Amino acid sequence: MDKKEKTLVAKLEEYAEENRISCVWLDDANPKYIPVSFPEDRVVFMNSNWEYQELNSFALAYEIECVLHKSSLVKELNAYAEELIQAI
Repeated sequence: MDKKEKTLVAKLEEYAEENRISCVWLDDANPKYIPVSFPEDRVVFMNSNWEYQELNSFALAYEIECVLHKSSLVKELNAYAEELIQAI
């Protein structure tokens, strides 16, 4: 991740913490494993080895929105994630 991406991810993690959402980074996961969230448990699992590192901030925003909105509608969550990134 470049510096801009790391800064955005850090801000998203702070936002998640403020909203009582845990962000867990898995260091030994297969690079193919995508980030996931469990809205009922208010937790997001991110993959430190993910093959699409350049998308970490969007994936984190997307998973945070999954928890906040308890939704699985991709189009809706994409819009929420974009709004969150713009706000941060």
